[in-house]
Amino acid sequence: MARIIVEQHFPEPMSEDAYQRFAQRLDPCLETHGAIWVRSYIAEDRRHVVCEFEAADAESVRQSYRSSEVPFERVWTATLFAVEDYPEMYAKVQALRAKG
Repeated sequence: MARIIVEQHFPEPMSEDAYQRFAQRLDPCLETHGAIWVRSYIAEDRRHVVCEFEAADAESVRQSYRSSEVPFERVWTATLFAVEDYPEMYAKVQALRAKG
């Protein structure tokens, strides 16, 4: 499975209800195309959203968005680099969080 990123941008802040409506339309299409949602990042102003999926390829996710009529800007395949994979940096993050 590939890690797929979707970018969305909205002219107005997206409400929680709008986000839920998108998810209700999108989820069955993702299932049909063998993709699954992993996580989302929503900007503080609620005008930008980045979602992560696992799927065979980016086109499976694009087809899901198109068939559900949920708007998107870009869909692309990504490689994850996480702080947990770098012990020295991870220790710094943990220390900063402990100050929290």
